[in-house]
Amino acid sequence: MCLYCCGDEAVQVHPEGPKQHHPSEVTEKQTADKRIQYLQNLRKEKRKLSKRFARPSPVPEPGLL
Repeated sequence: MCLYCCGDEAVQVHPEGPKQHHPSEVTEKQTADKRIQYLQNLRKEKRKLSKRFARPSPVPEPGLL
């Protein structure tokens, strides 16, 4: 049994076009947002540590040496 085709045009089974990405792939915007959030948390941590270590250590009493 033969299928009759009209014309000489080749029929593409999978035409080239916008591909559906896998749902687990992250977009550029998600990656950028995640990076921004990471850098903000890093800045907060740095601020917290600089406050902690900026205080001078208490001077021990001379009698304890």
